[in-house]
Amino acid sequence: MSTDNHNPDKNIDNLTKELAFVFSQLKRIGHVFSPSKDLRQSESNLLVYLTYLCPPGTNGIKVSELSKQLKITSAAVTHVIQSLEKNGYITRTMDPNDRRSILVSATKNGHNFVEAREKELFERFHHLSEHLGTDDVQQLIRILTKSIRFLSTYQDSDEVKP
Repeated sequence: MSTDNHNPDKNIDNLTKELAFVFSQLKRIGHVFSPSKDLRQSESNLLVYLTYLCPPGTNGIKVSELSKQLKITSAAVTHVIQSLEKNGYITRTMDPNDRRSILVSATKNGHNFVEAREKELFERFHHLSEHLGTDDVQQLIRILTKSIRFLSTYQDSDEVKP
């Protein structure tokens, strides 16, 4: 975007617009895992998150806790879980500490799926890192981290912040 050096307000406005535009482009590529022919994006996202929360050998996680972690309704989580379970990526078991609760965990097949997807993801980011160079990657990480922290303050608030 072009800027007008004679009007500082216009520069800020154009910079603000350009910054907002760049962040909106991130949403378009926000799903860093490439699309899967086997799973919908919501299924892939939940499975990845589940494998991070419950590595092999752990009992699993309650649907309500998974829902809270993902910031989506328990009904939505249950819908995705049913599909993943049907396809053999996750399993549901009774919580040994509370027989009324069900724990969800990834199967070996689910963990293998995520490992393969991670390999693709890290290869893609390795190429990006090589393309940008070490200094630019470090600056990008610093700036994105700082931006995410700032923008996350708006997530739980309806008020406009300075």
